[in-house]
Amino acid sequence: MTNDDAQESQWRRELEADGERAVRDNINSRGSLVTGGEPKQRFIRKWLREKDVERDEKELEHVTREKQGFDYARWTFYVAVGAVIAAMIGIVVTALHV
Repeated sequence: MTNDDAQESQWRRELEADGERAVRDNINSRGSLVTGGEPKQRFIRKWLREKDVERDEKELEHVTREKQGFDYARWTFYVAVGAVIAAMIGIVVTALHV
């Protein structure tokens, strides 16, 4: 592991401990993270982009799950409508045979 990798690993641990929202707030208010030098600032921007990608992937997964749930609900509705139609046909057939 090179010195740069060790440094980035340390920065990553610090950022993960602080949390994404705190890091964004600190950067936006030109807090202490801004004074870490250009390499650290580049790493922080990279880390924040990674967090954005993770959030986007989670949102897409959530939307996909909701869509699948909606399709299941629609399928259940169609089955219920089919059962009502079958019951009506049964009633009509019974009434005609009496």
